[in-house]
Amino acid sequence: MRRFSAVLACVAALLTCPVLAEEAPAGMQPDQGATYQARFLLGVEALHAGNPMRAVAIFEPLLAETGSPRVKLELARALYLLQDYERSEQLFREVLARPELPWRVAENIRVYLDEIDMATGYVKFSVGVVSDSNPRNFTNSREVMIGGQSLTVVPPEDNRHVTGVRLSVRGYRPLDEKHRTTAFFTASYSDFPGGTFDRLNGDFGLARAVPGLPWLKAKAGFEGARLDGRTLYRFPYVGALAAMAPSDGYRLLGELKVGRLQVLQMPHLDSDNLFLVGKLAYPPALGLAFSNEATLERAKAGEAAYSYRGGSLGGSVVWPSDTWDTRFTLYGAAGVRKYDGIDPFFGDRRQDTRFTVSLDLLRPSLRIRGYRPQIGVVYERTDSTLDFFSFSKLGLRFQLES
Repeated sequence: MRRFSAVLACVAALLTCPVLAEEAPAGMQPDQGATYQARFLLGVEALHAGNPMRAVAIFEPLLAETGSPRVKLELARALYLLQDYERSEQLFREVLARPELPWRVAENIRVYLDEIDMATGYVKFSVGVVSDSNPRNFTNSREVMIGGQSLTVVPPEDNRHVTGVRLSVRGYRPLDEKHRTTAFFTASYSDFPGGTFDRLNGDFGLARAVPGLPWLKAKAGFEGARLDGRTLYRFPYVGALAAMAPSDGYRLLGELKVGRLQVLQMPHLDSDNLFLVGKLAYPPALGLAFSNEATLERAKAGEAAYSYRGGSLGGSVVWPSDTWDTRFTLYGAAGVRKYDGIDPFFGDRRQDTRFTVSLDLLRPSLRIRGYRPQIGVVYERTDSTLDFFSFSKLGLRFQLES
């Protein structure tokens, strides 16, 4: 029902789309055009009536006769409802490749392609070049207060701008025919000159649909990282994923993680952690696409000085420019993390305020050996009541994604 409702919403939005207006063969008589249109409307009515099989029976010969991209799109939707994902994906991608396709239609098609990926599974790779102006997240301050005394801070010699290569992979695979149980994994490896800042990140696990609640999945996984060949942290967790049914173009997603964080090099930071995130995507408006996210976090360590609670608010704006054939994505977020006790080393209670701003550029029509290029810049800043933990950094990235 959720998927069928999404189909109806998209069909209604596209009926007035001029670029996908009915096309007929050259030299066609006016009465033939009326016949084609009548047959097309019969197929649309079949979709509205919840009969995708009849819609396919109408759209397939109509597409062979007219080659209309609008018929092709509706046929792709009908095949999707019949779970003929291979043919559906092929037709969706053929429509998506059209140079004059309105961006709102393209965004709706990408939603379907994502749903097909979730139904059939996927593995996607990316490779790119990344830079970091402050790889150690070292303080910007040159004087800090420790034990009531002002001390001069000397930055580490190796904390300089670095540029390296990043390889990433992510995947998702249903493990049974009804897609009740799925496996997921993500991993990335960053390689920098000298090896000091080489980093490996990974997250993998299983998710299981909750009986009677198709929008909810329970999950269990393991997250970890290694830096310069040494384990940075381990985080086994359990949690839940929620994807509420789309309504009037809105889409709400949520995720919960609860687990035990282990920091091998600094065991005083070991803690029981809770992390909650919610994301809301809005229907396109004014030629833009908007989304918001909110996070809550809680960490309970052995000492109050290293236990904290916090949260953040963020949002993104996507502007697809037909003139430049480019998608601009602007993201911004601000958050606060408050610690429970006095830091024994600095003699004061820590509170961090964090800011992140990023801009990414993507050309949807451009492919390099089947990979899609994307460039971006990100600025991060943390202001802390303990100057030693205040820092800022600028990062650049260029990546090719499958």
